[in-house]
Amino acid sequence: MTDKRLLELAEQFEDLTIKKMMKILTHKASNSKLYFKEIMDEFEKTLLLALLEKYDYNKLKMSIGVKLHRNTISQKMEKLKIKEKKKKQDNPE
Repeated sequence: MTDKRLLELAEQFEDLTIKKMMKILTHKASNSKLYFKEIMDEFEKTLLLALLEKYDYNKLKMSIGVKLHRNTISQKMEKLKIKEKKKKQDNPE
């Protein structure tokens, strides 16, 4: 599937409620050859990465925003092999 087609489908998908999106995804996942743990890990990793991006990898702000303890976020990052994003350093001159 081309990137253009994926973008078109994503736009249509965005018009759906989260509940309907999840029904589509669970139907696709249940018909795949993946194991339950693989499906759940992939979903959790995708969601965690999206949230980390939204909060600029600031785990404290993210923990407040999503009501999940920052240590839990760190543990999930470690479990799913998500690396910390290095902060940009200012060049003092």
